[in-house]
Formats: sequence, structure tokens, C-alpha cells
Amino acid sequence: MKKILAVALALVMILSCSAVIAEIAPPSSPLRYSAAGGSSGGNFYVVAAGVASYLNQKLPEYFNWTAEETGGGTANLVMIQNGEAEIGVAMTSSIEEAFKGEADWTHGEKMENLRGLIPLYPSYLTIYSLSSTGAKQLTDLNGKVVGLGSKGAAMDSVLRDAFDKMGITPASIFNDGHGATATAVGNGQVDVAVLFSLPPFAAIAELEASKDLTFVGLTEEEQKFLCDNYSFYSPATMPAGAYKGVSEDLTVVSEWNMLVTSVEVPEDYVYLITKTLLESDGALVEYYKGLTYVTAENELNFNCPLHAGTVRYLKEIGMDVPETLIPAEYAE
Repeated sequence: MKKILAVALALVMILSCSAVIAEIAPPSSPLRYSAAGGSSGGNFYVVAAGVASYLNQKLPEYFNWTAEETGGGTANLVMIQNGEAEIGVAMTSSIEEAFKGEADWTHGEKMENLRGLIPLYPSYLTIYSLSSTGAKQLTDLNGKVVGLGSKGAAMDSVLRDAFDKMGITPASIFNDGHGATATAVGNGQVDVAVLFSLPPFAAIAELEASKDLTFVGLTEEEQKFLCDNYSFYSPATMPAGAYKGVSEDLTVVSEWNMLVTSVEVPEDYVYLITKTLLESDGALVEYYKGLTYVTAENELNFNCPLHAGTVRYLKEIGMDVPETLIPAEYAE
């Protein structure tokens, strides 16, 4: 009996979904849309390619998506703002900087065309070095060569500011992609590397195959400082076993990776995209394991207004959407 009810419920959901989609007329030919990711092989590109593939599979009459190799989150936001991509992956720190328009990479422009689409996954602050370097706590970064990812990216600018306020004074900052930075740690060019990622990050796992690594956690005071001063950070714990060198839980902070779109993308189409991705029933995990966090509830972790099409879907399923996430253009 339970199996019969389950099948019946599934059929109702499928028919309901089909009915909703049928009410939104497809374009005369599939729209050629771009999903901005990151460097080939990196998590952002894998996610963008996975989302593009899934949407092409589920909504072929509406879209022909292409995943784009880009310079990462900040580049993706610039592309969306300028109409060069319809969706893109970015971290909440980058989103905040984009709306403020104060970081160097924004060139003073407030990127107010950006809208939240889908939550992706949280990332942990990950600080690592060769064990021989002797870095065991945050203050050990003093006098060291520290890798902070790509120059001008949100993590680079935020952590430079945080280090300055916390009295952390590296000998120098190394700026390159996180994969290249891991290589630089392995050959001794960089003493300590920093990134935000959902473990295991491939480049770190690969490095651990031949090198002994030490991972640095935060004190409770350091964690509180970061969360109090940067609204996109939340208290978090990297679990023991996340990497071979993480033998016990580490006190860290985390922030979210999000899928962002533009206010210029029509509401009906964003509604379809939102519905399709949030109702994927675990299928997105086949592309990237972290996409288990793609849920309606996690939409509330956005730090910018959602797209009107996303709000429409969330209200349709009975969610209470905070006023801070409802864009000015949304109309019930």
C-alpha cells in the first residue's frame, strides 16, 4: 500500500510540474545561455558544467546552456552584471563586495543587476602547509609566504584586511589559483596556503599523496572576530578526517557558494530554472557531491536579493521569504 501511495504521489508531482512548465511557452528556439564557472577542473567549473548539463537535459525546448571557463567568482559576477553570462558561481564574500562596489575588482561600480538564484554548498576556511614548515596556529603565519588565491578576488582582499586588523603580518602574499598554490606549497615556494573549499579539495588531496601536511584551525576568539567583522562568515567546524592531516575537529569559519543570475533574465525562465534545480531529487550530486545542499531552505543563506522568479517559486511552495531577500521588481 505504501509503495502504491508513493508512486501515486510521484505521479502527481510529475504531472503538476509538467502542467506548470506547459503554462510557460518555450521560445521559438532554445535560448543560448552561458553558465560562468571557473578554471577547467576546478570546483566552480565542475558545478557550472553540471548545472548546464542538467538544465539542457530537463528543459531542452527552453535552453541550450554552455559552461564557460572564467577567472572565478569575481569574474563571473562582472560577466553577469555586463550581460555576458546569465548565471554564474560566486561566494557570498564576492557578492557582498559586488553590491558595495568598494573592492578594487569592482572598479567602483555597484553591481545592482545581480540576483540570487540557487544555493550551492558551504566552504570551510582551509589553512595548510607542509608539516616541516611548523605552522600550527594562525599567528604562525607571521613572517611566512602566504598564498591567498587569485589577486584581487574576494578572499584575497578580505583576508588581507582581516590579517591587518588581527596583527598577522606575512612576509609576503602569493597570488595564484588554488591548484597552482598547492603546487607552490609542495615545492616550497609558499609556506602556508589559504582557501575556502568543501573537503576534499582535489589539489590538496593530491599533494597529501606525497607530502605530510599540517592544517591550522582558529582559536574561539579568532573565529568570533572573523564572524563579527565579516557578515558572510559563520562559525564552523572542519570534521576530523576531512584530510589525512586533519586528525581532530578544527575550529574554522565557513561561507556559502551560490549560483547568481541577472535581473535581466526573464522571471518565467528563472522560475523554471529554480523549480527544476530545487526539485532535482539528488540528481545534481552526480555532478558534484556538495550539491546535496541545493535546497529551498538554504535559499535563506543568500546575502543579496533573490530573483523575482526564485521568490515566486519559494512562495508557491509555502516558504516565508524575508523582506531583505525580495527584490524591488517582485510583484505577487
